[in-house]
Amino acid sequence: MGGYLQTGIGIAVSILLFWLSYRQTIGAKKERTKNANKSLHRAVMRRMVLEGYSPKYKDISRIIEGKAREFNTSTNDMLSEEQVLNSIFTEVFDSDLISPDQRVEIEGRLDALFSSMEDKPSIPTIYEFKLLKEERKKKRDSLVVLTVAVSMVGASTSVLYSFLKDPSALLASNAEWLYSGLGVFVVSLAMITLMSIVRKEKEEIYSPSRSSSALSAAAFELEVAKAIDKSGYKYQAEPRVGDHRPDFIIEAGDKRIAVDAKAWGDVVPLSGIRRAIQRLEALSREDGIDGVYLVTKKSAPSKGFNSENNIVKVVSMSEFTALLKNKQVA
Repeated sequence: MGGYLQTGIGIAVSILLFWLSYRQTIGAKKERTKNANKSLHRAVMRRMVLEGYSPKYKDISRIIEGKAREFNTSTNDMLSEEQVLNSIFTEVFDSDLISPDQRVEIEGRLDALFSSMEDKPSIPTIYEFKLLKEERKKKRDSLVVLTVAVSMVGASTSVLYSFLKDPSALLASNAEWLYSGLGVFVVSLAMITLMSIVRKEKEEIYSPSRSSSALSAAAFELEVAKAIDKSGYKYQAEPRVGDHRPDFIIEAGDKRIAVDAKAWGDVVPLSGIRRAIQRLEALSREDGIDGVYLVTKKSAPSKGFNSENNIVKVVSMSEFTALLKNKQVA
């Protein structure tokens, strides 16, 4: 019975310390980021409704940077420019406090900005990519160090409890106390890791920042390129086709197939999906284009938003890979 109590005390100490440490470090930063996003939303919303402000992409980027400094958080942890504008569009559309005429006028201003963002997407610099990578590594390392540290404290507490209960136990030839401490360390490590995973899954999902989104998009485009290359098809990367520049053009016999890759996750603005499909429908009408694919990470975000007459074929990465493997792209 004493052994179970000793083990339980050690694990309880580890979990309690992890909870307290997480709230004071990682959790506190996430709370600051959440408040910064709310303040950002309110600031832009007030200016648009009360002063007729027409936002510019660079203005939103500057405000994001300013709010990040004000709330002592990172710009890469905050909402992206597009997500900020989408949240404002949604609130304007759903608000009964804004007159119908003003609502239509504000939505028109936002639509103009969304169109310009589609035509001239912002491309992060190499410095921004490096900064994002360093931040991600720092967060991961901090969580690992925190998990190991509190597990070691829990194991030490377990051994200390055994010593206080019977000091002669640690001086005996058997190593029962050592095995007990090691067991507490392993169990605490496993339980805290599980808690971290569950907590991450339950956290509110935000759209990534501009640089984070671009890094994810670049990685996904590379994945699509590798799949095309592995299939044996000849292809061009980002060729100019009229007024469009798709990610890839596949040479499938006598047919040219345009491919656009979107690293969409589980939460995608419906207006963004519709604009992407409309843009690709226009691309399909260009001379020399025999088919268009929109490739996404998952099939769920695009469900129900296929183009009319299936002009633009919306497929997940796994489905696209199968088409390439079976030579059924054309």
